[in-house]
Amino acid sequence: MKFTRLKNNPIPSLTAFVLSLLFLSSCKPKEELSLSILLPEAEAVAGSQFISIKASGDWTLTIESSSVASADWVWLSSYSSNDRQISLRGSGNSSNVALNWDANDSQDARSCMLTLSCAGERVQQNFSQKGSDKINGIATELKSDKLTNWLELPATKEGDGLYFITHTANIGGKYVRNYSFYWDPKALVAHWVAYPLNRGLISTGSRTDLWDLNPKVPREYQPVLFRGYSGGSFQRGHQLPSADRYSYEANVQTFYGTNITPQRGALNENIWATLETTVRDWSKKLDTLYVVTGCVIDGSTEFVNDNEGKKVTVPTGYYKALLGYKQNASIGGSTKGFVGVAFYFEHRGYSNDYTTMMKQSMTISALENKLGMDFFVNLPAKIGVDLAKKVETSVDPFWK
Repeated sequence: MKFTRLKNNPIPSLTAFVLSLLFLSSCKPKEELSLSILLPEAEAVAGSQFISIKASGDWTLTIESSSVASADWVWLSSYSSNDRQISLRGSGNSSNVALNWDANDSQDARSCMLTLSCAGERVQQNFSQKGSDKINGIATELKSDKLTNWLELPATKEGDGLYFITHTANIGGKYVRNYSFYWDPKALVAHWVAYPLNRGLISTGSRTDLWDLNPKVPREYQPVLFRGYSGGSFQRGHQLPSADRYSYEANVQTFYGTNITPQRGALNENIWATLETTVRDWSKKLDTLYVVTGCVIDGSTEFVNDNEGKKVTVPTGYYKALLGYKQNASIGGSTKGFVGVAFYFEHRGYSNDYTTMMKQSMTISALENKLGMDFFVNLPAKIGVDLAKKVETSVDPFWK
């Protein structure tokens, strides 16, 4: 058999080219449909996050409830629409769709299912939100906040059964630290309350008298003091004075039961009030006055009851440790503008005059030795160990 060779025939080569294109086209993978979120489980607080969508065509994203409750707590939004929507349409890849959710006030967790549909295919992603650790706005678990390097803070001790807790508040249009305290859930008093003080933090306003529970402490571990104590003639004595914080939110926080101790009127209304006023006056002459106000419960055998019958330990003494700072060094010239003083009072009445008050003054070091405490533990890192020691072992003429 003879074979005839075809010369210069372009048809076979064209056919091969077309076939190769078809082959390559059929081998190109289709864009895989996918849906992803960075945070599949959220905390109880409100929030939002973006959704990553990969699709090769038109798609629909829908929220469906995966529990008995409806999914009205969670919704979708996009750059083009901020309305709360349970379904959105789009095309191709996208990362501008947001998943939003409300705060969960219930202790029960809740969840929903995100479903992405495209060209007859669909993928799903579960999203859940933890239940609240609060009941009616009050914490259900007692836990410490993270320690900071604020100058007003005394030392804390791990494993001593006490809890370090802080509060921030809107003062002058900015959220700043209001105060910190060291809570004793057995005695139901704060061993100390620490806070900065100056004109700006005192601010303007008035006393709110809004006695309330502290939202960061479980109800069973704090005194309920909408009314006064029962079981003795004791007043509700502030550790951070109400008059030190006149901005509304900051003042409200001074009326938490955790800022209060059962205090004899003979002390609270007289020389203790004189000391509080003097401390405010001193703060106005300084850039900042760092204050620790505390109570001593060692040796106490006396108790009163809160409004729910819980026992509250009556302190045996009260103290203040003060660290003043003036930037221009018009005071504390040899200690980089820092000066310190401390006061201690037994829980009884005193003559209410300035001379008697100053007789109760001492160095910070002397108060530390008396109480077995370490005040202003972050001061050495600020000015050095030697200067910090000088501040704590002397009483500058500024205080006299």
